[in-house]
Amino acid sequence: MSQMKRRTTTQRGLGHAHRQHVRGLFSRLADGTPCWWCARPMYRTAERNWDKATLEGDHSQPRSQGGRVADRLLHSTCNRQRSDGRNDHLRPALTGAPFVTKTSTDRSDLGVLAMAWPRQTPTP
Repeated sequence: MSQMKRRTTTQRGLGHAHRQHVRGLFSRLADGTPCWWCARPMYRTAERNWDKATLEGDHSQPRSQGGRVADRLLHSTCNRQRSDGRNDHLRPALTGAPFVTKTSTDRSDLGVLAMAWPRQTPTP
């Protein structure tokens, strides 16, 4: 099974205006501002963010419902979890639920591929 290649902002219909909105949001961001989704601090430097990724512009009114302006920043992972807004009622900052992230040891989505490698015995 091949992994889908991530489309660019232009391919997703987000061009120059979107990048300008996000640039403006970055310029006004105070490091440590809580993320709307997870309530963890957000930083301009990707390495300081908990997911080690650059912040992304989010549309509070989803694009699928007519939203046109990115009006807040979210962690990259948080933006993916929010999706098109259908998961808003599940956001950890609202529910108090523990924030779940996939780790390299999470193999629940691998199916039969999660099976351990057979142990090799040394040959005499």
